Amino acid sequence: MINTEALFRIGDAAEDAGDYERARQAFEKGAALGDVSCLNRLAYLFDVGIGVEVDKAFAMRCYQRAWRRGRCYVAANNIAVLYRESGNLKAMFQWFERAAEQGDEDALVELAKCYLDGLGVRRSIDQALRRLAAAASKPNLFEASREEVGALLAEFRPKVIAGNGK
Repeated sequence: MINTEALFRIGDAAEDAGDYERARQAFEKGAALGDVSCLNRLAYLFDVGIGVEVDKAFAMRCYQRAWRRGRCYVAANNIAVLYRESGNLKAMFQWFERAAEQGDEDALVELAKCYLDGLGVRRSIDQALRRLAAAASKPNLFEASREEVGALLAEFRPKVIAGNGK
């Protein structure tokens, strides 16, 4: 039996070394065996064009397969981004929701921005603030997301205070 974890490690090391052909081959072998990590990395290579021509449709298929195999929030988040790039904001919002439901703390920030701007969902300051508050309480939020949450909340503090007559 082929060890898909080993294929992932080979692909990861090859990519780090700049051997994109070997990385792609290792990720393809793992993806063919249904490994979620290999599917995600193969998708990413084609999503951004690392050692291959950009192929968003192929990337989407790989991310969707990774999602179906493991309800992987990385795949859900990347699907959301591809939908955003294509202008399908409703699907984007739905996929960010799935990512958040599967534990992607940073997806909460994306959902908040959707609610703030009415992107793919009806605009709701209340829902945006709820998502921002939830994100702010998460211990594993990326630092850039934490800074974005702080900046977004700071924008609303004066408005909320002014709205309360204080």
